[in-house]
Amino acid sequence: MYMIIIGGGGVGTELARSFSEKDFDVVIIEKNPEQARRLSRMFDVMVIEENGAAAQALERAGVKTADMVIAVTETDEINIIACMVAKRYGVPVTVARVRSAEYAFDSAVLTREQLGIDLMISPERSAAYEISRMLHFPEACEVEYFSKGRVMMLSLIAGPETDIVRKPFHRLNLPPGCIIVGVNEGRGKFIIPGGADTIKPGSRIYLLGQSRVLKDISRLLLHERTLIDRVTILGGGKIGFELARLLEESRSPFQVTLIERDGARCELISRDLSQTLILQGDATDLDLFRQEEMERTDAVVAVSGDDRTNIIAGVLAKQAGIKKIICEVADPQLAPVYSALDLDSIINPRLITASQILRFTRREDLVSLSILNDERAEVLELALPDSAAVAQKKVAEAGFPRGMLIGAIIRRQEVIIPRGQTRLLPGDHLIIFTLPEISSQLERYFASRESRFNSNRSRK
Repeated sequence: MYMIIIGGGGVGTELARSFSEKDFDVVIIEKNPEQARRLSRMFDVMVIEENGAAAQALERAGVKTADMVIAVTETDEINIIACMVAKRYGVPVTVARVRSAEYAFDSAVLTREQLGIDLMISPERSAAYEISRMLHFPEACEVEYFSKGRVMMLSLIAGPETDIVRKPFHRLNLPPGCIIVGVNEGRGKFIIPGGADTIKPGSRIYLLGQSRVLKDISRLLLHERTLIDRVTILGGGKIGFELARLLEESRSPFQVTLIERDGARCELISRDLSQTLILQGDATDLDLFRQEEMERTDAVVAVSGDDRTNIIAGVLAKQAGIKKIICEVADPQLAPVYSALDLDSIINPRLITASQILRFTRREDLVSLSILNDERAEVLELALPDSAAVAQKKVAEAGFPRGMLIGAIIRRQEVIIPRGQTRLLPGDHLIIFTLPEISSQLERYFASRESRFNSNRSRK
């Protein structure tokens, strides 16, 4: 596929990395000279130093033959105009990153289709939705749903008191309907386990299976259940505001407090939040965490927009003994810092946005795709075409490389945890856990014959 990325910030960089790993042809349009040079050093792709909304820049990038144009600059208007122009050139799929609520929803004046945008993404709204799910399932560090909620993936920290540490996988006594698909042992070591592998204390494990089973798995593994009633949001920016709004609309009766440093912003968001207590304050103020109101909170969500502020707030919340702490992280280089400080629940809007966009690169069979917060693996749901190479084969006969695992099969509403003798049938929805360096091989096994032919022809 031939992709044009407009905007070389965090999302654009992540997309360029993912597309390069999948051997796509990529061109990046980035106006900032320093950022353009950095991208040229990072990736073996063409980088054009121009305004991505300009027709001249798009023509230089080869827009007339592009399969997809993705506009992810920091400016909504540039992203929208770039997609409008790209559609005029006949680009099949356009994606725009849009932050402002004024553009995020179809209006009576111009619909998304009239703007020439196939997929409109709001990173902040997506991040708020992810955090909301984590608050509903507080024992987990990450939560993802597949197949309309029938299948769940979650990550947990394997503490020394759990029943699964130091045992080979073939001896684990997990409930029927779930499987451990990945283990992050830290220090850059991530494995998709085999029967002889063991789980070390402190490792982050990734479980996949039937949602009704995994909803009780934390109680079985951790021997406890965390209940969240009071939530404190640190930061009243777009993510904090969207999260408070979601929690107000939730069926669960959360008691929400939002703390924002800027007085004008407090006044602005208070007009749209009727059930949230809004306070003006500093998220890194130690006295704030000594107040009685903070001591009684069950969860702290640090989404100030500044990674260092979020780190400090997370550490203070941990020292205060707060049950659940969720921190926004924008800079992926700081992710190990969160881990070293034992702040396990992090949210990365850049990765969420990239996941949503990557799903559109294979629209005919890819249903959903998620990138783990530590960027060590991808999880995707796809429908198996009739002419796929593995259709009608047993799992043991498919010849999957190590680093690729089918965690679940959805067949006629039934969730199946596959074994070696399980046969893969056309129309099955497969939940696949794969390492990034292996993901480029997915097409060989799961794509239709026509898709494989077109892909090979485009690379020539």
